[in-house]
Amino acid sequence: MDDFKKLTEQLLKIYINAESVNDLGIENYFDENISLIGTGKHELFTNLHEFLESFKFDVKRRGKIRLEVRNLHQEEERLDDDHVLAHGTVDFIGLFKDGSICFKMETRFTIIYKWTNGKWLVQHLHQSIPDLEQMDGEEFPVTLGKQMQRTRQVFYALGTAYYLILRLDLKTKRVELVKRTRKMNIDMKDNNIEWNLLIEIIKNVIAEPFVQKYMEFFDIQTMAARLYKKESMSSEFKLKEGSWFLSMVVPQNYDKDGNVTSVLIANRDVTDEKLRELRQEEELREAKLKAECANKAKSSFLFNMSHDIRTPMNAIIGYAELASRHLREIDKLGRYLEEIRICGKELLSMLGNVLDLARIENNKVEMEYTVSNVHECFENCVIMFQQQAESKNQTISLTEQIMYPYVYMDEPHLSEVCLNIISNAIKYTNTGGWISCNVVQKSCEKEDWCNMIITITDNGIGMSEEFQKRIFETFERERNTTSSHIEGSGIGMGITKKLVELMDGTIEVKSKQGKGSTFTVTIPCRKASEDDSLVKKNSNLCNKNCLNGVRILLVEDNEINTEIATELLKEEGCIVETANDGVACIDLIEKADADYYKMILMDIQMPKMNGYKATQTIRNLPDKDKACIPIIAMTANAFAEDKKKTMEAGMNAHLSKPLNVPELMDTIRKFCDGKQMCQRPGKE
Repeated sequence: MDDFKKLTEQLLKIYINAESVNDLGIENYFDENISLIGTGKHELFTNLHEFLESFKFDVKRRGKIRLEVRNLHQEEERLDDDHVLAHGTVDFIGLFKDGSICFKMETRFTIIYKWTNGKWLVQHLHQSIPDLEQMDGEEFPVTLGKQMQRTRQVFYALGTAYYLILRLDLKTKRVELVKRTRKMNIDMKDNNIEWNLLIEIIKNVIAEPFVQKYMEFFDIQTMAARLYKKESMSSEFKLKEGSWFLSMVVPQNYDKDGNVTSVLIANRDVTDEKLRELRQEEELREAKLKAECANKAKSSFLFNMSHDIRTPMNAIIGYAELASRHLREIDKLGRYLEEIRICGKELLSMLGNVLDLARIENNKVEMEYTVSNVHECFENCVIMFQQQAESKNQTISLTEQIMYPYVYMDEPHLSEVCLNIISNAIKYTNTGGWISCNVVQKSCEKEDWCNMIITITDNGIGMSEEFQKRIFETFERERNTTSSHIEGSGIGMGITKKLVELMDGTIEVKSKQGKGSTFTVTIPCRKASEDDSLVKKNSNLCNKNCLNGVRILLVEDNEINTEIATELLKEEGCIVETANDGVACIDLIEKADADYYKMILMDIQMPKMNGYKATQTIRNLPDKDKACIPIIAMTANAFAEDKKKTMEAGMNAHLSKPLNVPELMDTIRKFCDGKQMCQRPGKE
């Protein structure tokens, strides 16, 4: 490898013969990112530009002295395909013009050559004047060269992440600049300055809330103690311009007692990570707050529900006890039974609200628009509360300005909206008060449509302005209601608003404490003709009396439910046979003729075999006529997913308990003509 020795010779000759930096030409031998270390000068140059700037002063200082290179000895070792380590000794001789020697400097050097763009360039150069111990062996330059190669690799790897690297001597309290980029724009003109001076410079770029923290973190009096037996310490700070950086302090040197004497300080930009962390923290705070509010609201809801359920339950138990004591007093007995019925409907309404809320929040509610008689719809709503209002000596009235007697609307859900509002009006209106319901139809821009405006007003206790903003939020309830002993779960108005929105309508409230409240609901409706309504009426009339002699198999394991359902069906003219589980049901179906039973009313939760399994077994019977018998689920499982499961099992319809008698009879009538198709397992 004699070529490398010649390369070194050329490099040295160019170096010593340059009369100015402009004609140096040394850049043709150096890699752009070269690192040069001169132990005599205590200099570290991390690139060619830094070296050339320093070399300007070296050329000026030469004066009348001429340099010569003598006694060059060099050995090489290939590190890998692209790197060669050259090491050896050389004498630098300083001569006056007359040729006399002014100085002689024996120097050891280590050079790492790198193959770059078709030629060998210097990647690292280290020269030093060795002491006697170093002169004893030849291992020093080789080891140093390999060590510098590894150090350089680490240095540049760290340099990509850390934009400001400093070396701090804890004893001298001076700091040396190792690396700096524009990201850390500090006015540090010298590469080696006092630590306190640097702190003052940095204070000008640190955001005010972090200045004191920075001072405490880099307190030179305590830094060594805090780093004792620690690999590092770090902290985050913010700059005035808004970016964040992480400062990491790593011990570099120790004294004989193991105390840290110098450290490396590396700064890394962590703006993206910090902003992401802050966003996550904010999201967590918001989620926590929402969860706390939700838990508080649900706890309040459960408390209110417990209170509200106990009230009608206590009445039911109490009236049942009174009824048992006055069985022969027809008037009292009738009144007690009526009160039990009213309380039972109140409980059912509470449960219905909970189920409605679950359906709405799970997007399981579908609007069904049919031709409806506007007057009958709202008259029925008022009539339903007539007795309740009279019991509080209240008056409830209905006024109408109807231009279109028949419209397409989702009557059950619109009725639910009105019932919730009227129910609240009665609850929150004192004895002797009044409730008015006014229905007005107005034309709208959409052809063949009108706006139905329902205004429900009372002179009750009213509500605060604060609560008016939250009245339609689920589980919300006016604070004074509990102290006023007025029942309410706090979900009815939340459901009301959601139903109105599903019908593309709006709802507003105006109220004043002690004066009463006014709710205004506006629903867009498509106009319908009287002929459309007659089609619906005739359809109902045709089926109204078709249940006489219809044989139904009732599958129910609860004796009370069996008795109630049997009596209700018999009053409609049906013939009822019963089975108390799925096994008994299948046995009866298999023994009977195909057309013996018109349909099956099937409970779900039963011993031996549940309703799902029984239905699937019937659908797989070899007799196809028996396999297609209509099966109606009649169960307390009332959620949307429960209905889905019944359909997947092969049932034809789903009715929830407690039974709505008109709904039950209407459902039975749909299947009494035998034209309905059965459901196969897994089909809907």
